[in-house]
Amino acid sequence: MEKLLIKHGLVVTMDAQDRIFRDGTIYVEDGRIVEIGPGSSITDKSGAKVIDATGKVVMPGMISCHNHLYSAVVRSIPYSGFESPDFSFVSWMDRFWLPLLEDRVDQNIMYAGTRANVVDHIRSGITTTADTAEGSYALPGALEAVDRACMETGIRAVLSFETTGRISEENAALGLQENINQVKRCRSRSYDRITARIGVHTTYTCPTELLQEVKKTADELGVGYMMHHLDDRWHHFDTCRRFGKRPTRYLADIGFLSPNLILFHCSYIDQWQDPPIFKQYDVKVAHNAESNAIFSFWPDMLHLIREGVIVGLGTDGQTFNYFEVMRTAQMIHRIKYENPELMKDDQVLRMATIDAARVLQMEDQIGSLEVGKKADIVFLTDRSTVPLFEVNVKNYIVGTCERTDVDTVIIDGEIILLEGRFIKFDEKEIQAKSKEEAVRLWKRNEWPLP
Repeated sequence: MEKLLIKHGLVVTMDAQDRIFRDGTIYVEDGRIVEIGPGSSITDKSGAKVIDATGKVVMPGMISCHNHLYSAVVRSIPYSGFESPDFSFVSWMDRFWLPLLEDRVDQNIMYAGTRANVVDHIRSGITTTADTAEGSYALPGALEAVDRACMETGIRAVLSFETTGRISEENAALGLQENINQVKRCRSRSYDRITARIGVHTTYTCPTELLQEVKKTADELGVGYMMHHLDDRWHHFDTCRRFGKRPTRYLADIGFLSPNLILFHCSYIDQWQDPPIFKQYDVKVAHNAESNAIFSFWPDMLHLIREGVIVGLGTDGQTFNYFEVMRTAQMIHRIKYENPELMKDDQVLRMATIDAARVLQMEDQIGSLEVGKKADIVFLTDRSTVPLFEVNVKNYIVGTCERTDVDTVIIDGEIILLEGRFIKFDEKEIQAKSKEEAVRLWKRNEWPLP
């Protein structure tokens, strides 16, 4: 792996000291940061590829704590189902998403959709994503396809399959086995850019015994696990109906909660009861602000954050512009409380970087630019109308930047995107294949064709 010497950038470290270097230098060797600091403190390195970051903001690669990468092939679908007078998220899932999409996904769609979505994520400055491949029916080989797509594109990824009890016990067992296979696959090779967790859907599609089996499996394998939680009112109503208690209390009582658990969405938590339970078990949360807003949910993370719960941002399935995600997370809280002081730029940026790394329990490896950490680095073009320095650079990143400002992306010390051009793969070929698979899916559903 080549040595890199990044010079003359405005370096935003996001480290514990919150250091920012106006004329910063980063030296990378064997995929890790060896030296970082003011330019004057680091001498030229023999044999290193020099990258001039003049006029660039240099920051840690951003991290999406929740995703469904394959779903790039179902963006801009010709039918939505939103026009139904009895619309709810669960009814829409039952009428549309499950029968017409999840139940018709195959390995080729998983592969093509993942590659296309990774391209969009990298162009948005995302260097790590936690992905949950989904399907009502277990799809043997699904994670192998997603894994291959992630390896080819170079992104850092945490992969899982969404185990669900929707169909049968036998199908649930197949879904769980898909997760186990991926854990073993990751451990059988030296390539460490891809890791695995155990994925499971949610309380209303999984019996108690399945949830307990998921946690038991994760514990035995020594990996984390992750699940959708309270992303619709139905989750609350159904659990109360069946067990006489709210979903979070129910999960605690069956022994499901732990520090190794990531809960996605959490849009309908009880502000008084749920945060202390989350904190007690050190549960992590993936906040998918833009995706939830699209589906008319209003997730409020302030009660969790004030309780000390670790919250990171996520894109979910249909969104990928992380600058929009950050601004949406900021705006929905400010609008709800009519308080422009909430969700300051520094806090939001941490939710996209170092706090997101904590959610994934990878803060010792990624999330900030520090000696010893993986060299996951993003360059942003400085097109500001005012000088950028320590006081306002985070405001610029969160409040002004767009994905078109992402100039260069380095993952694990490997240059993936250089001055707006992908080095590792053919972007046009990936887009063409995604369109081909989308048309194939549309044909299955007898949707309008181009």
